[in-house]
Amino acid sequence: MPEQLDQRMSGAQSLVRSLEAAGVDTVFGIPGGAILPAYDPLFDSEKVRHILVRHEQGAGFMAATYGRHTGKTGVCMATLGPGATNFVTAAAYAQLGGMPILMVTGQKPIKKSKQGRFQILDVVAMMDPITKFTHQLASADNIPSRVREAYRLAEEEKPGAVHLELAEDVADERTTSRPIPRSRAGSPRRCAGRASALSPRPTSTTAGIRHATAAGAPRAPSPRPSAACAGPSRSTRSACGPWRFPSAAMTACPATSSSVRMTSPVLMPMRTRTVAF
Repeated sequence: MPEQLDQRMSGAQSLVRSLEAAGVDTVFGIPGGAILPAYDPLFDSEKVRHILVRHEQGAGFMAATYGRHTGKTGVCMATLGPGATNFVTAAAYAQLGGMPILMVTGQKPIKKSKQGRFQILDVVAMMDPITKFTHQLASADNIPSRVREAYRLAEEEKPGAVHLELAEDVADERTTSRPIPRSRAGSPRRCAGRASALSPRPTSTTAGIRHATAAGAPRAPSPRPSAACAGPSRSTRSACGPWRFPSAAMTACPATSSSVRMTSPVLMPMRTRTVAF
C-alpha cells in the first residue's frame, strides 16, 4: 500500500508534470490563494522557471509576446476572481494577433463548500468568446489529457489563446495518471506544407518555354512582346506575349517567330508604347 501511495501524485503535480512534458520552460504569473497548490510543485520543478510579475495583465502580455517571438505556447498563471479577469485583455490580444498562450487560473473548491461564493466568477464562460479553448478541470485524472489538448489547440492552425481552470480540491486530488508526451507529428496542415515545400513541383510550358517551378528555384520571366506585337488586350492570349489584340493586320513577332495580330498605337498601353524622338 505505501508503494501505491508513492506512485500517486496530486492534481497540481500532474499539472506541472504535464507542462514539462509539453516542453514548457517558462511560466509568468503571480501567486494567489486559489492557485497556490500549483506553485509548490512549480517551485520544485527543474525544467520550468517562474517569472514573477507585478500584475496579471502583465503576465498575460509577457506570455503572448513569448509565444509570438518563440513560436512556443506562452504560459501564465493567476488566481481566481480579479486575477482571472485581468487576463481578459491579454487573451483577446493573443487571440486576435495569432499568438499561442495558455492561461491557468485557480478556483475555489467545486466539490465542497464554496465559502459563500467569495470572489467566484464563471471564468470559463467569460473566456469562451475570446479563446480557442477553455475548460474547467473537474478531475485530476483528466489533467494530462486536457493540458495536452489545450497545448495542441494553442498552436494548431491559427495560434491563439486557450484557458484551463484548476480548482483547489481538484489540485489536492490524488491520481495515477501520467503526463502525456507532446505529439511530434504536427497538424495535417503543417505536414502538408512541409511536404509540398520539400517535393519538386512539375514544370509548366508556356509558348515553348519551360519554367522551373521547383521549390527554391527562381521562375524564369516571361518574354516581353516586341514593339511589333506589344500591348495587352482582354481578348485571347498570344504565343509571344501574355495578350493579343483584335486587329486585322498581321505581323511576325521576333521573340517567337510566330504570327500575331498587330494593334493600333492608340490602343497600346503606356508601359509598352514606343516613342521616337
